Amino acid sequence: MVIWALFDSGNGCYKQVGDTMDEVEVYSVGLDIENKNSHFLHQNLADYGRLFGDTGLWDKLGTLPKPDLIIASPPCESWSIASAMYEGNACWKRENLNDWVENTKDASPFTVRDITDYDGYQYNPLTQALKRINGELCTLNLTEIIRRYQPKYWIIENPELSKIWEYMPRVLGFELPFVNRLKYSNYGYDIDKPTRFSGNIWLDVDYAKRVSTGKTFRDIHGYNNRSNIPLELVEDVFTQVLEKWRKGVEGQPLKPLEYGKMGGRLTPKQRALLKLQNKKSEE
Repeated sequence: MVIWALFDSGNGCYKQVGDTMDEVEVYSVGLDIENKNSHFLHQNLADYGRLFGDTGLWDKLGTLPKPDLIIASPPCESWSIASAMYEGNACWKRENLNDWVENTKDASPFTVRDITDYDGYQYNPLTQALKRINGELCTLNLTEIIRRYQPKYWIIENPELSKIWEYMPRVLGFELPFVNRLKYSNYGYDIDKPTRFSGNIWLDVDYAKRVSTGKTFRDIHGYNNRSNIPLELVEDVFTQVLEKWRKGVEGQPLKPLEYGKMGGRLTPKQRALLKLQNKKSEE
């Protein structure tokens, strides 16, 4: 079973486990922010060169065997509640709607922050802009890679409360059929870290609060170490996917990307009037 492990370029937890398993070949892809490792295909997964006709991303990925599983742990900094701020986090805020607009649409949680939003906070707005752009590009490319190479299975890892889970279907039209919640502490990790391994297959993973370590991320030093995934968890996930692969079990197929449809869509004024009518009928 061929596995592409995207963003596995830090300590290479997916690669570490894959190398110990028969019938598994893991190809890690990404960049190492600490420049300590070399087990991976060196590729910037926030690449946007194809906007200018550069096919380098596809050319490099095309040198790898076709994947049966794509598993990815995209950077979570721009999506995390760890950088909580008023009405959102350091990269995004929920848009502020007036009474009229509020009747026509839902408030988007993906509004870019004004520089004045950072008054009174410790965050550098330019650094947060870079993190936001990097997070969006990595997430966009991840969905494009899955759509382009059509693996039988795909799994995406991020914190349970990451905003990426709402961004992918809402902004990119990329649905996540199976949630698969779990806690790292149930797999020998130093902190609890509620997490999702969402994808196109169901995984039997442990979400119950069984272990309390009393530690936080402040007790873990270094970007790569904070990005570690419990090896016990990786082995469990790979074993479950391998069993499905042996039996020929298919993952849920991707829904086609649909956009720009106008048939049957209500205008903003029609939606506002409909909401007002529904509100009156409830009174």
